[in-house]
Amino acid sequence: MRMTFLLNGETVVADATPTTTLLDWLREDRGLCGTKEGCNEGDCGACTVMVTDAGGARALNACILLLPQLAGKAVRTVEGVAGPDGGLHPAQQAMVDHHGSQCGFCTPGFVVTMAVAHLNGRRDHDDQLAGNLCRCTGYAPIIRAAQAAEAAPVPDWMQDAPTDSAPEGVAAPESADALAKWYLANPDATLVAGATDVGLWVTKQFRDLPKLAFLNRCADLRGIEVGAEEIRIGA
Repeated sequence: MRMTFLLNGETVVADATPTTTLLDWLREDRGLCGTKEGCNEGDCGACTVMVTDAGGARALNACILLLPQLAGKAVRTVEGVAGPDGGLHPAQQAMVDHHGSQCGFCTPGFVVTMAVAHLNGRRDHDDQLAGNLCRCTGYAPIIRAAQAAEAAPVPDWMQDAPTDSAPEGVAAPESADALAKWYLANPDATLVAGATDVGLWVTKQFRDLPKLAFLNRCADLRGIEVGAEEIRIGA
């Protein structure tokens, strides 16, 4: 199975099994070890990466992201937050200035989350950092760092332009009708939406999932619609 995406501003082609997590691929195949493995179940935030698609940039947990979910997107790890010349991102400089790191294990995840919030102009730092855990600092220096970085301009290198390429060698239907047709012929398959459960089947239960369909390319299954009497939440 192959998929193409941007990694820290460069086009890469990943060739791996459909259940390979982004975290494992980054560390074992690319040697990018700044992204840490903490809980390996999407709770602690040590593995946070920035993922950008047509909907914008988000901070996501690499430990439960499966590689086919990233086809056509842009991924930025902590190694790609600093500038090409080594200059620090405003979030990194603020963490230095405000002593936001102690043991340092959680720091890469915090820096990436802060960089995403900075890019998106978000200043609700308690909410933005709620998915990142720190056992050392008591969080106050980290919040002060996030506040200090607010006014700094977004660095040019953080503006990723993802493509829209589909993964090869794995089911990734682009409409609900196409999904229904495929699933009718493959009723034993596992459907993967956000992978917050399926990711744990892989990382914690070591399940063999021989047949998968990824739903993130189904445009008519995305989004939230608020009706008069109901709220429709897509896959």
